[in-house]
Amino acid sequence: MALSDHLATLSKQAKSVEDSVNSFNQDTAEKISAKRAEAKKSVDATKVKIGDQMNADADDFSASWAAMQKSVSDGFDSLQDDIAKKRAARAAKKAERSAEDAELDAEDAVDFATYALQEAEYAILDAAYARDEADRLQSQQG
Repeated sequence: MALSDHLATLSKQAKSVEDSVNSFNQDTAEKISAKRAEAKKSVDATKVKIGDQMNADADDFSASWAAMQKSVSDGFDSLQDDIAKKRAARAAKKAERSAEDAELDAEDAVDFATYALQEAEYAILDAAYARDEADRLQSQQG
């Protein structure tokens, strides 16, 4: 998933949180409870997704590390033949790996922000649910 896709997801999630906050005063206890359950499902699914992505990133790193080790070994074999060419190629590969690592870090950060917004939405809905329950119980007493 491209960084722009991650940002679009984050934007949609922020809008969803805003809509939930704006509507919970008008929602019934049943609607709040349903939204709360849906938010919990979304949080749980995102936890799994982020865990899977972290595992995939670790696998990619291992493969990159093995490829880098082979590249260095091959470079020493041909170093005397064309030093300047190999240095330029290694610099380009290193820059590409750095760029890819930075992009993965950015995507992970956006995924974490999405998760944090989902947690915030769940907490807000949980608070609204608790407030509704407290108000209901107080009205039954008095």
